[in-house]
Amino acid sequence: MFKRLSRAQARTGDSADEIDEGDTVTLEAALDEDSESESGSESESEIENESSSEQDTDSEQGSHSGEEEVGDEQGEFTVKQALQSPIYLDDEAPGRAQIFRCVACPAIQLRNEKGIEVHQESKAHLRRYSRFIEFAEAEFRREGERVYNLDPRILADLLEEERKAAQKTQEKPDKKQLPKPKPASHTSRAERRKQRRASRRDKRAPLQEAYAKRAADEPPVESKPSKKRQKGSTI
Repeated sequence: MFKRLSRAQARTGDSADEIDEGDTVTLEAALDEDSESESGSESESEIENESSSEQDTDSEQGSHSGEEEVGDEQGEFTVKQALQSPIYLDDEAPGRAQIFRCVACPAIQLRNEKGIEVHQESKAHLRRYSRFIEFAEAEFRREGERVYNLDPRILADLLEEERKAAQKTQEKPDKKQLPKPKPASHTSRAERRKQRRASRRDKRAPLQEAYAKRAADEPPVESKPSKKRQKGSTI
């Protein structure tokens, strides 16, 4: 208290020439001015400390976010990894349950190690995965090393499009697209029998004409008298 008072008096002595006649500085005013100056200095120091702490937290958050970004970049699934193992964690799956998928078989959902093992041993997976490997190697020979850094799902989509296009060219026209034959009108059994007889008669007519012509051209065959055994005769 005494120190603050002496400082206040020193300030009043220095500024005595600036004070006009009739103006007086009381002790209470000097103490109030001193306390205000101290509170102002304390508030400034607090503001500086707060700003420095905020900067520290911002820098820490920035470093953490940078580490997370680096981790995300390092955790990206690439074609190079898919050639070693086609199974990956589906980060777009809803909910908290972990769902694994296969690059070569995108429609399959795998939920545990047993399902993954069974799927990788299936013939359908082995056939599709070998096709994916061949396609990736062909793209590598065509485009170079950058293919190995791509998302393998891009190659899987391209491979599926090529497969559908090839299958479409090899498919026969769908039966549904062909015009349907008109249903025949209903006929009774007697009418159908008459039609069959008329058809047979038409087919038989030329044969009968040919037979009659051949018979007319051939000479008649003489009939020999038959020998009858007379009654009572002995041999």
